[in-house]
Amino acid sequence: MNLSQVEAFCLVADTGSVSEAARQLDCNRTKLSMAIKALEKELNTELFVRSGNNVTLSEAGKAIYKDCENLLVTSARIKQTCAQASGEFNAEVWIARDDSLPDEFWQDLAHTLNNRFPATSFNMVLASSGDLANLVETGQVDYAFGVDYERTDDPRINYQPLGKIRLMSVCKQAHPLSKLRRVSDEVLRNSMQAVMVYLNEKDNPELQPFSLRYIGFSSFDYMLNTILTEEAWGVLPEPLIHHHLRAQELSVIKHTYGLTQEDYCMFTAAGMTEHPGMTWLADKLNEYLFDF
Repeated sequence: MNLSQVEAFCLVADTGSVSEAARQLDCNRTKLSMAIKALEKELNTELFVRSGNNVTLSEAGKAIYKDCENLLVTSARIKQTCAQASGEFNAEVWIARDDSLPDEFWQDLAHTLNNRFPATSFNMVLASSGDLANLVETGQVDYAFGVDYERTDDPRINYQPLGKIRLMSVCKQAHPLSKLRRVSDEVLRNSMQAVMVYLNEKDNPELQPFSLRYIGFSSFDYMLNTILTEEAWGVLPEPLIHHHLRAQELSVIKHTYGLTQEDYCMFTAAGMTEHPGMTWLADKLNEYLFDF
């Protein structure tokens, strides 16, 4: 049994398709099928139930899946430790963030981070909140920061809460919803909603539209602009809309959906040694959220 066979097994289990797993691994489908069959032969058991082009885990496959995942996590941790010891670590760091906190605040953090840790190149990309964990899990970025809508029991991801962030259902001051002393479910469902959308294929009830009519964006800022200019409502983070509320440009909708809280997290791959710059950044984000 080798790691490439274990990786093939886990990816086929995750995707439910040999073809899709081969595409993601950028390898030949026949070669991938042979790796699975070699693993099954060595373990003397069938790991999948095959039906045409579809494959599902057998009982034996289900029993060993979590251990195989942990093997891959341990392998990644060993490689990361060796890279650090050989001096190849942290020459470049990729960071994804959502826009739940003001852009000006992030710009200040980025400039300070660059000046405090000049030996490292930092690359920051903007992403939808729902995509952050997936970007880290798939290795597209090293760290991610944002609202955590999708806490899952995934051994490949570490979730470090940095503070609570309040989410508010709001509409512009002139919107009919702002005039109601109590907004019912029916009224809210029949009002246009600006919602968060994301590319990750996993279903997430936290991000499902409440209204029957809605328009989706991958950015809180785009949602905000739509709410300020159109007859729409939406759920937005308090730090992003604080000054709009003070200026009475936005109103909080009087509905049970009106105020909720979520964790604001740092996402990292399991086993990754934390860059000192990310420790500094996490502390600054924690201070900022504590002040709210």
